[in-house]
Amino acid sequence: MNSSSRTILVIIASWLSAVVPAYAQTESAADKQKITLSTFVVNSTQNKGYTSTNNGTGFKTNENLMKIPQAVTVVTRDLIDDIGAVDGSNILRYAGVSNFFAGESFALRGTRINYPLIDEMPDGAPYLDNANLDSYTVLRGPAATLYVNAALGGTVLTNSKFPLPYNNYAITAKVMSYGTYRLEADLNGQIGQIGAAKFSYRFNAALQRGDSYFKNVVDHRTIIHPTVQMTWKNTIVRVARDHQSIQHVANGNSFITPDGKLFTGAGRSEGFYPKNGMEDFQRDGWRAFLIQKLSDNWDLKISAQEWWYSRYGSIVFIAGGINWPAQTIGLTSRLNDQKIDDRTIVADVNGRYNFGKISMQSTFGGTYEHTHGLSRLGNWVPGVFTPISVPMANPGMDKISAPDPKNATIVTPNGNNTYKANAYFQQTITAIPDRLILIAGFTDSKIRTNNISNLHTGAMGASVEGKGMLHRYGVVFNITKQVALYAMESTTFSPPGGRDVNLNLLPNVEGLGREFGIKTLLFDGRLSSTIAVFDINLTNQSFFAGVRPDGISYLAPIGRVSQKGFDIDLAYSPIRGLQFVGAYYHGKVRALRGDVNYVAGSDGDNVPNSYSGQYSLVGRYEFQQGSLKGFNVGAGFTSLIGRLLSSGNYVGGPALETLGTLKSTGANLNKTSVIKVETYHELNLFVSYKLNNNWTLRANIENALDEAYVLGAQAASFIDPSLPRTLSVSSTYKF
Repeated sequence: MNSSSRTILVIIASWLSAVVPAYAQTESAADKQKITLSTFVVNSTQNKGYTSTNNGTGFKTNENLMKIPQAVTVVTRDLIDDIGAVDGSNILRYAGVSNFFAGESFALRGTRINYPLIDEMPDGAPYLDNANLDSYTVLRGPAATLYVNAALGGTVLTNSKFPLPYNNYAITAKVMSYGTYRLEADLNGQIGQIGAAKFSYRFNAALQRGDSYFKNVVDHRTIIHPTVQMTWKNTIVRVARDHQSIQHVANGNSFITPDGKLFTGAGRSEGFYPKNGMEDFQRDGWRAFLIQKLSDNWDLKISAQEWWYSRYGSIVFIAGGINWPAQTIGLTSRLNDQKIDDRTIVADVNGRYNFGKISMQSTFGGTYEHTHGLSRLGNWVPGVFTPISVPMANPGMDKISAPDPKNATIVTPNGNNTYKANAYFQQTITAIPDRLILIAGFTDSKIRTNNISNLHTGAMGASVEGKGMLHRYGVVFNITKQVALYAMESTTFSPPGGRDVNLNLLPNVEGLGREFGIKTLLFDGRLSSTIAVFDINLTNQSFFAGVRPDGISYLAPIGRVSQKGFDIDLAYSPIRGLQFVGAYYHGKVRALRGDVNYVAGSDGDNVPNSYSGQYSLVGRYEFQQGSLKGFNVGAGFTSLIGRLLSSGNYVGGPALETLGTLKSTGANLNKTSVIKVETYHELNLFVSYKLNNNWTLRANIENALDEAYVLGAQAASFIDPSLPRTLSVSSTYKF
């Protein structure tokens, strides 16, 4: 941690030692009853429906959503189970979150955000399984003052399952109509007691095998997550082990037509994957937590983790160009061999007290993260694989095999060491009881990356660093106890995370976000909603523009980007047993003319990997009586509007709006057209029946409209296609 971070912590500690003893007043007996557990203890969302009035993890404390000057959505385990998907992007699109690709890469408020955090600590694997997750927390808008390197558009927190104070055992078997089968176990029990210390465990596991719909594709998974917990008086100690091994495609290999439709001319099941072209993705690690009540009003939480991740395999992908006049696609190949080792420690302290007659809350702490990454991209010795062109309508992928990884020659293996640290302080003041809340937070944040240009020689490349003092100001004004207005401003920064076509590092990103909104909690909590209007500005933006002939991916800079719009989320239970959750977004993402890095182009909706609209609605009805008691029926509908993609690898494609030319290169290296993707509509249907206290049966119909659409999209030639109409049935036995 740097000297300025240490200085902030010393100042905070001195302030607490001087101010709190002198002015803090003991809370009433009623208030003590409300704070029987640490504010850092997160409640499980299982078997509690679709809604949550408390924000379990976002902004560090288990705070009532009405008191947070930001739009927050909690996706409960019940909603996850009803949708039935195991990838984060396929769940969160029903909560106002889009995707960059189908997996763990998300977009909010029109543009891509960072990978999600697990239990408020960073994660970075592109494909993960949610068997071990209790819920997702979606924070719309800035959160970089609390979470290192968080995007201005928003942050997704994943909250893991943890031991519960009772025994509960469940086994689930599931099969899908095209041949995939899946077994899951969720076992929760009590180990025993030594003195006042109680020990419990939670064991989550999943095994997925079988056939997949697309040719030459598998999605095999082995998931193991044991957790052991000790509770002793006011102390909770929790240790978790993580293992996920997934055999999966490396990326989307389909493409779109010039008019933005998913290309299906070779047949719906053709995903343009070769034989033996799957990659092995493996993530292992451990997590440890100490949650301590220091007093009635003060709580401490220390979290630590280490995880290591690898991806390995030889792939064949579209990089030689999509030639529309000739109706051919160009295929090339490379070896992917990447490893990441990440260590993180997070410390948080929270206190609630009175300063005179004014209620106060202080939250402070810090994060330190060290990530070591290695990347070995491989070419092929002569004769193993030669780039080829194949006809779009009859590519013959069954006759093409990805080369044996043993035949690769490693070209310029590289890596990096990245250090991220912050020290934050956030103060909440209830200036007028039940009426006005003021929030101010400051963070000293620093990120440094040392790039290793050649692993063989150990030669160092450029060392880049970003640092700054970030702020977050917020106000919540309660018009009534059920209706509140809020406003918020926050800043962020990020060092360069990629390179341009010439492999030059891109400059630092800085951002400012503002939003104003209204929150409601009406009809005894049965209707909750947030309507937010936002204005976000980011410098030095870039987008995924394609792959060089040597197989290295690159970004194209586009300068300053503005995101403006509004979004809505709501949860409503009009009658007992009936509940809905919905989300809506509409906005504009614009590359602004006049930026120092820009020559040509115009203001407008012209930024690749952006979108202008999204909406979703999920509903479920649980029959309360009669012959249908025990049945749950529901549906989920979502749509994505105005998605734009780069057509960087197109040959003879449409003459579309270009993004301009970089002054620094003097050439049209980032001159790129954008293609507007056809709007899609996804309808999922589900029904479950609780046969008795032990057995529950469930059926899901995914993509009931049977649309062929773009599910995930990195560029016009890196598309994750949708599955056709798919039936899955499952059975859960609890004992």
